[in-house]
Amino acid sequence: MSFLDVIAALGRRWIVTVVGLLATAGLVYGASTIEPPVYTARALVLLVPSEQVVGEGGNPFLALGGLDLPARVVVAYYESDVAKERFSSGSPDAEYVVAIEESTRGPVISVDVTDASAAATLETLELLTSSIPVELERLQEEVDAPKNTVVSTLVLAKDERATIDNSGTVRMVIAAGGIGLVATVVAAVAVDGLVRSRTRGRKQGPTDPAGSDPEAPAPATAGPAGTGSKPAGPNPDAKADAQPADPRSPATKPAKPPTVRLPAVRPPSVQPPASRPADDRALPSWPNLPLDSRDRRRDDAAARASSAESR
Repeated sequence: MSFLDVIAALGRRWIVTVVGLLATAGLVYGASTIEPPVYTARALVLLVPSEQVVGEGGNPFLALGGLDLPARVVVAYYESDVAKERFSSGSPDAEYVVAIEESTRGPVISVDVTDASAAATLETLELLTSSIPVELERLQEEVDAPKNTVVSTLVLAKDERATIDNSGTVRMVIAAGGIGLVATVVAAVAVDGLVRSRTRGRKQGPTDPAGSDPEAPAPATAGPAGTGSKPAGPNPDAKADAQPADPRSPATKPAKPPTVRLPAVRPPSVQPPASRPADDRALPSWPNLPLDSRDRRRDDAAARASSAESR
């Protein structure tokens, strides 16, 4: 089936098409409700080396080489179940990811927060960003690190506004719309094919209902006035008459050809004059013997011939 045939089927079954489009619109609305847009926010936190490593008058950014391991320890803590339950309990839809920023070679920790509203997203981001230096200091205190060797943090960047993310909603809407449109086209084409096949079958069927049953009684015929009408029943001898005759039966042997009477011929001497019309009734009839006389004469001639030969 070509594209034009599909379009024609949709036009012929416009009721199915309209119902399918309305159902598709409902699916799209439901998909957008099930998967609403979310808001995201991001922050980057840098680990700064201790005073002992930097030295007096040193540059902290030149001594970032050995801080990759402390950064991974902090990331491991925030990915634990205890930390997730702690920082996600304020909003049931909040999700966050704390990881090492792979785009840089330094000890940079990225914090990505996703929530259902912009305010809740920024609130969770602020909570996580402010807790990183606290948790880092707590971890160092647990190992009794000296004061001059404690690693600190620096917030490199933090979003002040949450960004809306419609990717999930768009995927759900596209999927729902595609399913609805495909179902509409399939339903319209199927209904159109069914209706057209039934119409074609009715056109090809018998037009006379009585002719469909050969043994059905014929309709009643009107009789003479005052006598009523009598239905004409089926003829019991009709089937016997319609059967072909057996050529081997004696009753079906061909009969002898009938005798042909030849016209009378006038000799030239007795032709009537031109002023009088011809009259064949005055002429003697041509001898036309019956069949048995001819056979008898033929047999007699054959007998005479055989007797002559025997002499």
